[in-house]
Amino acid sequence: MAKILKSLQSEGGFSVAEATIIDENRNIIDAHTIKVLDNTNNKTFKKDYIIHGLLNDNNTSLEMTPTHEVEADRIVFLSAFLLATWVGYPIAVYTSNANSTTVSCQLENHGLTDGQLISVEFASPYTSFNGNYNITLVDSDNFTFTTATPLDVNNPVLLQELEITSYSDTWEYAVKVESAVLSDSSNNLTLAAVSKSVVKDNVSPGHSWNVDPVVNNTTKTLTFTPSFSSNASAELRGNGIRWSGKVEIVYTERSY
Repeated sequence: MAKILKSLQSEGGFSVAEATIIDENRNIIDAHTIKVLDNTNNKTFKKDYIIHGLLNDNNTSLEMTPTHEVEADRIVFLSAFLLATWVGYPIAVYTSNANSTTVSCQLENHGLTDGQLISVEFASPYTSFNGNYNITLVDSDNFTFTTATPLDVNNPVLLQELEITSYSDTWEYAVKVESAVLSDSSNNLTLAAVSKSVVKDNVSPGHSWNVDPVVNNTTKTLTFTPSFSSNASAELRGNGIRWSGKVEIVYTERSY
């Protein structure tokens, strides 16, 4: 059957459903993804898109969306720049003996120095002790400070939480990832190679953040999985750790 080819022309740009996709200056301004095809091989193309994910106390790991589906006998090369952001103050877990003014705090990699003045906010019912205190350094994960009066005269206060508000409340983690994914004739996906480079590591004390490229052989898709662990809630000041990423893939046929 003969096929009639028509050229697409528009002096003022191009739109879909009344939303401008390409403006009069040939700028692509409102596309969910950009897919560049190889005219000589319809199984080879380049695609750029944005992915997102939100980690919180109930979801400490997830697959970022959207994912990309991979067919059998394919090679996919991925390049991504991923950024995580979180709003909150580091949280120390503390203990204080009955009728004692010494507050013993644990916060992994706290970065504080001996004698440093910090501002703290206790969780209820000890908010009356909120204030500024000079610390005594124990080690890289532990420190103490002294209150004017005991937190509790009759009972020990065990494994409670306090925020250290003299820290910044904004944190960022940025990573560049290069990866290659293989799909065999049975459409089994494997990660053939992975390279990660941390661009910025400004993670809150008490937290550990990570992200990895992953394949899902149930859905036959590839994406990235961020994860975190923390010594306390990640939602005290906000709703969790937000991840975003710019992904570029080159998708082609696999030759044997």
